[in-house]
Amino acid sequence: LRLMRGPFTANNPLQPSECWRYLGFYLDPALTFRHHITYYAQSARSTIQSMLMLGNSVRGLSPLQKRRLYMSCVLPLMTYGCQ
Repeated sequence: LRLMRGPFTANNPLQPSECWRYLGFYLDPALTFRHHITYYAQSARSTIQSMLMLGNSVRGLSPLQKRRLYMSCVLPLMTYGCQ
């Protein structure tokens, strides 16, 4: 099957992307996983910043509750795909 021109969507031709997502993993042609690591590190960082709002020194979460929240919310984000 030979196409005379590339596929188009409206007036814009489709362009190949640097990386693609498959089953939650961001893959690039060299399989360096840099985009995957960057994406999930940013997601974990924003989760930690959100957690900082929950626990202040006057009235907030206890250290045990902070640890439990970290272990259940941040750690799975940072270790997704690390096997």
